[in-house]
Amino acid sequence: MAEAHSSKPTSWATVGVLIVASILLGFALPLQSVVLAVIGGVLLLIGVVMGLAFGIMEDYH
Repeated sequence: MAEAHSSKPTSWATVGVLIVASILLGFALPLQSVVLAVIGGVLLLIGVVMGLAFGIMEDYH
């Protein structure tokens, strides 16, 4: 029988922020957009802080 995932909603929010940051940074390079790079960098830092604050690595099973 398959087991359900027991991750916290805050972990999913953290992953979402990190994915959006990665996408923005990925577009910033070929478009040479400083604005996208700064926004992506800020979101990346926010995602890292969220990951540390919410203990995202504790959800690993």
